[in-house]
Amino acid sequence: MARQSTPMNRKTLSRAEREARIQRWILLATAGVVVLVILILSGGFFYEQVIWPDQPVASVDGRPIRTREFQKRFRFAYDSLRQQVDFLERQIAALDPNDPNQSSIADLYRQQILQINRQFDDPALLGRAILQRMIDEQLIRTEAERRGIQIPPATVDREIEQRFGFIRETPTPLGSPTPTVTPGTGTPLPTPFPTPTPMSEASFRALYAAQLQRWEGELGFTESDYRAMIEAELLEQALREAFAQEVLTREEHVDVRLITAETLDLANDLYRQIQTEGFEKVFGEVQAGKVVSATAQNLGWTPLGGLSPVYGDELERIVFATPVLSVTSVITSPLGYHIIWVAGREDRELAPPYLRVRQQQAFEDWLQRQRTDPNRVRYFDWQNRIPRAALMPSARR
Repeated sequence: MARQSTPMNRKTLSRAEREARIQRWILLATAGVVVLVILILSGGFFYEQVIWPDQPVASVDGRPIRTREFQKRFRFAYDSLRQQVDFLERQIAALDPNDPNQSSIADLYRQQILQINRQFDDPALLGRAILQRMIDEQLIRTEAERRGIQIPPATVDREIEQRFGFIRETPTPLGSPTPTVTPGTGTPLPTPFPTPTPMSEASFRALYAAQLQRWEGELGFTESDYRAMIEAELLEQALREAFAQEVLTREEHVDVRLITAETLDLANDLYRQIQTEGFEKVFGEVQAGKVVSATAQNLGWTPLGGLSPVYGDELERIVFATPVLSVTSVITSPLGYHIIWVAGREDRELAPPYLRVRQQQAFEDWLQRQRTDPNRVRYFDWQNRIPRAALMPSARR
Protein backbone atom coordinates (compact mmCIF):
# COMPACT_ATOMS: atom_id res chain seq x y z
CA MET A 1 0.00 0.00 0.00
CA ALA A 2 1.51 3.37 -1.08
CA ARG A 3 2.67 5.68 1.66
CA GLN A 4 0.76 8.93 1.85
CA SER A 5 2.82 12.19 1.92
CA THR A 6 2.71 14.03 5.16
CA PRO A 7 1.44 17.57 4.72
CA MET A 8 3.98 20.32 5.71
CA ASN A 9 3.10 22.03 8.91
CA ARG A 10 2.96 25.81 9.24
CA LYS A 11 6.42 26.07 10.80
CA THR A 12 8.13 24.07 8.03
CA LEU A 13 6.34 26.06 5.33
CA SER A 14 7.34 29.41 6.84
CA ARG A 15 11.02 28.43 6.93
CA ALA A 16 10.98 27.35 3.25
CA GLU A 17 9.39 30.63 2.22
CA ARG A 18 12.05 32.58 4.08
CA GLU A 19 14.84 30.61 2.41
CA ALA A 20 13.31 31.11 -1.02
CA ARG A 21 12.91 34.83 -0.34
CA ILE A 22 16.56 35.11 0.77
CA GLN A 23 17.71 33.30 -2.36
CA ARG A 24 15.70 35.73 -4.51
CA TRP A 25 17.29 38.69 -2.69
CA ILE A 26 20.76 37.23 -3.22
CA LEU A 27 20.07 36.71 -6.91
CA LEU A 28 18.64 40.21 -7.28
CA ALA A 29 21.56 41.74 -5.40
CA THR A 30 24.07 39.80 -7.49
CA ALA A 31 22.31 40.85 -10.67
CA GLY A 32 22.26 44.44 -9.43
CA VAL A 33 26.00 44.38 -8.72
CA VAL A 34 26.68 42.90 -12.15
CA VAL A 35 24.52 45.55 -13.82
CA LEU A 36 26.21 48.29 -11.77
CA VAL A 37 29.68 47.03 -12.75
CA ILE A 38 28.61 46.88 -16.40
CA LEU A 39 27.25 50.42 -16.18
CA ILE A 40 30.44 51.69 -14.55
CA LEU A 41 32.63 49.97 -17.12
CA SER A 42 30.41 51.13 -19.98
CA GLY A 43 30.36 54.66 -18.60
CA GLY A 44 34.12 54.66 -18.23
CA PHE A 45 34.56 53.32 -21.73
CA PHE A 46 32.10 55.87 -23.13
CA TYR A 47 33.88 58.72 -21.30
CA GLU A 48 37.32 57.49 -22.33
CA GLN A 49 36.41 56.87 -25.97
CA VAL A 50 33.77 59.53 -26.68
CA ILE A 51 33.52 62.33 -24.11
CA TRP A 52 37.18 62.76 -23.10
CA PRO A 53 38.61 62.83 -26.68
CA ASP A 54 35.94 65.37 -27.64
CA GLN A 55 36.89 67.85 -24.93
CA PRO A 56 38.86 70.93 -26.07
CA VAL A 57 42.47 71.67 -25.20
CA ALA A 58 42.17 75.17 -26.69
CA SER A 59 39.84 77.23 -28.85
CA VAL A 60 40.33 79.85 -31.54
CA ASP A 61 37.44 82.24 -32.22
CA GLY A 62 35.21 79.80 -30.34
CA ARG A 63 36.20 76.84 -32.52
CA PRO A 64 37.65 74.06 -30.36
CA ILE A 65 40.88 72.17 -30.85
CA ARG A 66 39.82 68.83 -29.46
CA THR A 67 41.83 66.33 -27.46
CA ARG A 68 41.78 63.71 -30.22
CA GLU A 69 43.17 66.23 -32.74
CA PHE A 70 45.88 67.35 -30.34
CA GLN A 71 46.88 63.79 -29.53
CA LYS A 72 47.08 62.81 -33.19
CA ARG A 73 49.38 65.72 -33.93
CA PHE A 74 51.48 64.96 -30.86
CA ARG A 75 51.93 61.33 -31.88
CA PHE A 76 52.79 62.40 -35.43
CA ALA A 77 55.38 64.94 -34.26
CA TYR A 78 56.83 62.50 -31.74
CA ASP A 79 57.12 59.82 -34.42
CA SER A 80 58.72 62.27 -36.86
CA LEU A 81 61.36 63.15 -34.29
CA ARG A 82 62.14 59.49 -33.70
CA GLN A 83 62.45 58.96 -37.44
CA GLN A 84 64.91 61.85 -37.55
CA VAL A 85 66.98 60.24 -34.81
CA ASP A 86 67.01 56.93 -36.67
CA PHE A 87 68.08 58.67 -39.88
CA LEU A 88 70.86 60.62 -38.15
CA GLU A 89 72.14 57.47 -36.43
CA ARG A 90 72.31 55.69 -39.79
CA GLN A 91 74.19 58.63 -41.24
CA ILE A 92 76.68 58.56 -38.36
CA ALA A 93 77.22 54.81 -38.81
CA ALA A 94 78.01 55.35 -42.49
CA LEU A 95 80.68 58.01 -41.79
CA ASP A 96 84.38 57.25 -41.35
CA PRO A 97 85.40 58.24 -37.80
CA ASN A 98 89.06 58.41 -38.91
CA ASP A 99 88.29 61.12 -41.49
CA PRO A 100 88.43 64.54 -39.75
CA ASN A 101 85.83 66.05 -42.07
CA GLN A 102 83.39 63.16 -41.65
CA SER A 103 84.07 63.10 -37.92
CA SER A 104 83.01 66.76 -37.72
CA ILE A 105 79.81 65.95 -39.59
CA ALA A 106 79.15 63.08 -37.16
CA ASP A 107 79.57 65.48 -34.21
CA LEU A 108 77.05 67.83 -35.80
CA TYR A 109 74.58 64.96 -36.19
CA ARG A 110 75.11 63.96 -32.55
CA GLN A 111 74.29 67.50 -31.47
CA GLN A 112 71.05 67.31 -33.43
CA ILE A 113 70.20 63.98 -31.77
CA LEU A 114 70.90 65.51 -28.36
CA GLN A 115 68.51 68.38 -29.09
CA ILE A 116 65.79 65.95 -30.17
CA ASN A 117 66.29 63.82 -27.06
CA ARG A 118 65.79 66.90 -24.92
CA GLN A 119 62.34 67.24 -26.47
CA PHE A 120 61.65 63.60 -25.63
CA ASP A 121 62.67 64.30 -22.03
CA ASP A 122 60.15 67.14 -21.74
CA PRO A 123 56.85 66.08 -23.37
CA ALA A 124 55.11 69.14 -21.91
CA LEU A 125 57.47 71.46 -23.78
CA LEU A 126 56.92 69.51 -26.98
CA GLY A 127 53.16 69.50 -26.36
CA ARG A 128 53.13 73.27 -25.90
CA ALA A 129 54.94 73.77 -29.21
CA ILE A 130 52.53 71.42 -31.02
CA LEU A 131 49.44 73.08 -29.55
CA GLN A 132 50.81 76.51 -30.43
CA ARG A 133 51.31 75.35 -33.99
CA MET A 134 47.72 74.10 -34.17
CA ILE A 135 46.46 77.43 -32.84
CA ASP A 136 48.60 79.29 -35.37
CA GLU A 137 47.16 77.18 -38.17
CA GLN A 138 43.60 78.19 -37.27
CA LEU A 139 44.58 81.86 -37.02
CA ILE A 140 46.33 81.64 -40.39
CA ARG A 141 43.37 79.87 -42.04
CA THR A 142 40.97 82.54 -40.83
CA GLU A 143 43.16 85.39 -42.06
CA ALA A 144 43.81 83.66 -45.38
CA GLU A 145 40.08 83.15 -45.86
CA ARG A 146 39.46 86.81 -45.05
CA ARG A 147 41.99 87.81 -47.71
CA GLY A 148 40.68 85.31 -50.26
CA ILE A 149 43.87 83.25 -50.24
CA GLN A 150 43.36 79.60 -51.20
CA ILE A 151 45.66 76.67 -51.89
CA PRO A 152 44.43 74.43 -54.75
CA PRO A 153 44.47 70.68 -54.03
CA ALA A 154 46.89 70.20 -56.93
CA THR A 155 49.41 72.46 -55.17
CA VAL A 156 49.13 70.32 -52.04
CA ASP A 157 49.68 67.25 -54.21
CA ARG A 158 52.89 68.70 -55.68
CA GLU A 159 54.20 69.66 -52.26
CA ILE A 160 53.61 66.15 -50.91
CA GLU A 161 55.29 64.63 -53.95
CA GLN A 162 58.38 66.78 -53.47
CA ARG A 163 58.58 65.93 -49.77
CA PHE A 164 58.65 62.27 -50.66
CA GLY A 165 61.32 62.85 -53.29
CA PHE A 166 59.19 62.68 -56.43
CA ILE A 167 59.78 65.60 -58.80
CA ARG A 168 57.53 65.79 -61.82
CA GLU A 169 59.35 66.67 -65.01
CA THR A 170 58.75 70.20 -66.24
CA PRO A 171 58.11 70.26 -70.00
CA THR A 172 61.03 71.82 -71.84
CA PRO A 173 59.86 74.93 -73.70
CA LEU A 174 60.22 74.83 -77.46
CA GLY A 175 62.92 77.03 -78.93
CA SER A 176 66.51 77.02 -80.04
CA PRO A 177 68.57 74.14 -78.72
CA THR A 178 70.99 74.82 -75.89
CA PRO A 179 74.48 75.36 -77.35
CA THR A 180 77.13 72.89 -76.31
CA VAL A 181 80.71 73.83 -75.54
CA THR A 182 83.39 71.72 -77.19
CA PRO A 183 86.55 71.79 -75.11
CA GLY A 184 89.79 72.54 -76.90
CA THR A 185 92.79 70.29 -77.01
CA GLY A 186 94.14 69.68 -73.57
CA THR A 187 91.11 71.22 -71.79
CA PRO A 188 90.29 69.01 -68.80
CA LEU A 189 86.69 67.95 -68.48
CA PRO A 190 85.21 68.18 -64.97
CA THR A 191 84.32 64.88 -63.36
CA PRO A 192 80.52 64.81 -63.04
CA PHE A 193 78.97 64.11 -59.66
CA PRO A 194 76.84 60.98 -59.48
CA THR A 195 73.24 61.81 -60.30
CA PRO A 196 70.67 60.22 -57.98
CA THR A 197 68.17 58.00 -59.74
CA PRO A 198 64.90 59.95 -60.11
CA MET A 199 61.92 58.49 -58.29
CA SER A 200 59.19 57.20 -60.56
CA GLU A 201 55.56 58.08 -59.97
CA ALA A 202 54.78 54.43 -59.24
CA SER A 203 57.52 54.30 -56.62
CA PHE A 204 56.21 57.50 -55.02
CA ARG A 205 52.67 56.20 -54.85
CA ALA A 206 53.80 52.93 -53.29
CA LEU A 207 55.95 54.74 -50.73
CA TYR A 208 53.21 57.26 -49.93
CA ALA A 209 50.57 54.54 -49.54
CA ALA A 210 52.82 52.54 -47.20
CA GLN A 211 53.55 55.60 -45.10
CA LEU A 212 49.88 56.53 -44.86
CA GLN A 213 49.06 52.98 -43.81
CA ARG A 214 51.68 53.10 -41.06
CA TRP A 215 50.61 56.53 -39.85
CA GLU A 216 46.96 55.58 -39.65
CA GLY A 217 47.60 52.17 -38.09
CA GLU A 218 50.18 53.25 -35.50
CA LEU A 219 49.30 56.91 -34.89
CA GLY A 220 45.69 57.34 -35.97
CA PHE A 221 46.95 60.05 -38.34
CA THR A 222 45.03 59.97 -41.63
CA GLU A 223 45.74 61.29 -45.09
CA SER A 224 43.22 64.07 -44.48
CA ASP A 225 45.17 65.10 -41.38
CA TYR A 226 48.42 65.13 -43.34
CA ARG A 227 47.00 67.11 -46.25
CA ALA A 228 45.46 69.66 -43.87
CA MET A 229 48.84 70.12 -42.19
CA ILE A 230 50.61 70.63 -45.54
CA GLU A 231 47.88 73.02 -46.71
CA ALA A 232 48.32 75.08 -43.52
CA GLU A 233 52.06 75.40 -44.19
CA LEU A 234 51.40 76.56 -47.76
CA LEU A 235 48.79 79.04 -46.51
CA GLU A 236 51.38 80.44 -44.12
CA GLN A 237 53.85 80.93 -46.96
CA ALA A 238 51.21 82.72 -49.03
CA LEU A 239 50.16 84.86 -46.08
CA ARG A 240 53.76 85.84 -45.33
CA GLU A 241 54.10 86.98 -48.94
CA ALA A 242 50.89 89.00 -48.65
CA PHE A 243 52.13 90.76 -45.51
CA ALA A 244 55.50 91.38 -47.17
CA GLN A 245 53.79 93.19 -50.05
CA GLU A 246 52.21 95.62 -47.57
CA VAL A 247 55.50 96.70 -45.98
CA LEU A 248 56.63 100.22 -46.88
CA THR A 249 59.90 100.24 -48.76
CA ARG A 250 60.88 103.75 -47.64
CA GLU A 251 61.43 104.97 -44.11
CA GLU A 252 63.47 107.37 -42.03
CA HIS A 253 67.28 106.99 -42.05
CA VAL A 254 69.97 108.86 -40.16
CA ASP A 255 73.47 109.56 -41.49
CA VAL A 256 75.77 108.57 -38.62
CA ARG A 257 79.43 109.26 -37.73
CA LEU A 258 80.66 107.46 -34.63
CA ILE A 259 83.72 107.80 -32.40
CA THR A 260 84.37 104.92 -29.97
CA ALA A 261 86.75 105.15 -27.01
CA GLU A 262 87.93 102.25 -24.88
CA THR A 263 87.68 104.17 -21.58
CA LEU A 264 85.20 106.65 -20.16
CA ASP A 265 87.97 109.16 -19.34
CA LEU A 266 89.16 109.16 -22.96
CA ALA A 267 85.60 109.55 -24.23
CA ASN A 268 85.04 112.54 -21.94
CA ASP A 269 88.31 114.12 -23.12
CA LEU A 270 87.27 113.66 -26.75
CA TYR A 271 83.84 115.10 -26.04
CA ARG A 272 85.37 118.23 -24.48
CA GLN A 273 87.69 118.54 -27.49
CA ILE A 274 84.69 118.30 -29.83
CA GLN A 275 83.01 121.17 -27.99
CA THR A 276 85.93 123.47 -28.82
CA GLU A 277 87.28 122.13 -32.12
CA GLY A 278 84.21 120.58 -33.74
CA PHE A 279 83.26 116.99 -34.42
CA GLU A 280 84.72 116.75 -37.93
CA LYS A 281 88.22 117.75 -36.81
CA VAL A 282 88.29 115.27 -33.91
CA PHE A 283 86.71 112.57 -36.08
CA GLY A 284 89.46 113.04 -38.69
CA GLU A 285 92.25 112.85 -36.09
CA VAL A 286 90.84 109.63 -34.61
CA GLN A 287 90.30 108.17 -38.08
CA ALA A 288 93.93 108.99 -38.97
CA GLY A 289 95.14 107.05 -35.93
CA LYS A 290 96.37 110.10 -34.01
CA VAL A 291 94.36 109.11 -30.90
CA VAL A 292 95.34 105.91 -29.12
CA SER A 293 92.57 103.55 -27.93
CA ALA A 294 89.85 105.16 -30.06
CA THR A 295 88.29 104.46 -33.46
CA ALA A 296 86.17 106.46 -35.89
CA GLN A 297 83.55 105.01 -38.23
CA ASN A 298 81.31 106.49 -40.89
CA LEU A 299 78.25 104.26 -40.59
CA GLY A 300 76.38 106.15 -43.32
CA TRP A 301 72.64 106.07 -43.79
CA THR A 302 71.07 103.72 -41.25
CA PRO A 303 67.37 102.88 -40.64
CA LEU A 304 65.79 102.02 -37.34
CA GLY A 305 67.12 98.64 -36.27
CA GLY A 306 70.48 99.16 -37.93
CA LEU A 307 72.31 100.20 -34.76
CA SER A 308 70.62 98.28 -31.94
CA PRO A 309 71.91 94.78 -32.82
CA VAL A 310 75.51 96.00 -32.36
CA TYR A 311 75.31 98.95 -30.00
CA GLY A 312 72.08 98.34 -28.11
CA ASP A 313 68.56 99.79 -28.07
CA GLU A 314 69.45 102.75 -25.86
CA LEU A 315 72.10 104.09 -28.22
CA GLU A 316 69.77 103.77 -31.19
CA ARG A 317 66.97 105.54 -29.33
CA ILE A 318 69.26 108.47 -28.49
CA VAL A 319 70.62 108.71 -32.03
CA PHE A 320 67.16 108.84 -33.65
CA ALA A 321 66.07 111.49 -31.14
CA THR A 322 69.13 113.70 -31.79
CA PRO A 323 68.59 116.70 -34.14
CA VAL A 324 70.45 116.85 -37.44
CA LEU A 325 73.98 118.37 -37.28
CA SER A 326 74.10 117.66 -33.55
CA VAL A 327 76.39 115.52 -31.45
CA THR A 328 75.31 113.21 -28.66
CA SER A 329 76.83 113.08 -25.22
CA VAL A 330 78.94 110.06 -24.30
CA ILE A 331 76.86 106.85 -24.66
CA THR A 332 77.89 103.56 -23.10
CA SER A 333 77.43 100.27 -24.96
CA PRO A 334 78.92 96.77 -24.72
CA LEU A 335 81.54 97.87 -27.28
CA GLY A 336 82.78 100.91 -25.38
CA TYR A 337 82.00 104.61 -25.03
CA HIS A 338 80.60 106.46 -28.04
CA ILE A 339 80.13 109.98 -29.31
CA ILE A 340 77.87 110.24 -32.34
CA TRP A 341 77.30 112.94 -34.92
CA VAL A 342 73.97 112.92 -36.78
CA ALA A 343 74.94 114.35 -40.16
CA GLY A 344 71.56 113.98 -41.85
CA ARG A 345 68.03 112.61 -41.65
CA GLU A 346 65.69 111.73 -44.52
CA ASP A 347 63.33 109.08 -45.89
CA ARG A 348 65.20 106.63 -48.09
CA GLU A 349 64.65 103.27 -49.74
CA LEU A 350 65.39 100.39 -47.40
CA ALA A 351 68.35 98.26 -48.36
CA PRO A 352 67.32 94.66 -49.23
CA PRO A 353 68.55 93.12 -45.92
CA TYR A 354 66.55 95.62 -43.85
CA LEU A 355 63.51 95.26 -46.10
CA ARG A 356 63.56 91.47 -45.72
CA VAL A 357 63.67 91.83 -41.94
CA ARG A 358 60.71 94.25 -42.03
CA GLN A 359 58.75 91.90 -44.26
CA GLN A 360 59.36 88.89 -42.02
CA GLN A 361 58.60 90.90 -38.90
CA ALA A 362 55.29 92.15 -40.29
CA PHE A 363 53.86 88.63 -40.29
CA GLU A 364 55.44 87.66 -36.95
CA ASP A 365 54.10 90.78 -35.22
CA TRP A 366 50.61 90.14 -36.55
CA LEU A 367 50.68 86.50 -35.47
CA GLN A 368 51.92 87.36 -31.98
CA ARG A 369 49.09 89.86 -31.52
CA GLN A 370 46.53 87.21 -32.47
CA ARG A 371 48.10 84.61 -30.17
CA THR A 372 47.89 86.89 -27.16
CA ASP A 373 44.35 88.15 -27.84
CA PRO A 374 42.18 86.57 -25.10
CA ASN A 375 39.09 87.25 -27.21
CA ARG A 376 40.45 84.94 -29.90
CA VAL A 377 42.56 82.27 -28.16
CA ARG A 378 41.71 80.33 -25.02
CA TYR A 379 43.61 77.46 -23.40
CA PHE A 380 42.20 74.56 -21.41
CA ASP A 381 43.71 71.56 -19.62
CA TRP A 382 46.06 70.45 -22.40
CA GLN A 383 48.95 69.28 -20.18
CA ASN A 384 46.97 66.24 -19.00
CA ARG A 385 46.00 65.39 -22.59
CA ILE A 386 49.49 64.47 -23.76
CA PRO A 387 49.41 60.81 -24.91
CA ARG A 388 50.44 58.59 -22.02
CA ALA A 389 52.90 56.58 -24.12
CA ALA A 390 55.04 59.70 -24.55
CA LEU A 391 55.36 60.04 -20.78
CA MET A 392 56.79 56.55 -20.32
CA PRO A 393 60.59 56.33 -20.09
CA SER A 394 60.60 53.32 -22.39
CA ALA A 395 59.13 55.48 -25.17
CA ARG A 396 62.13 57.82 -25.17
CA ARG A 397 65.38 57.45 -27.02
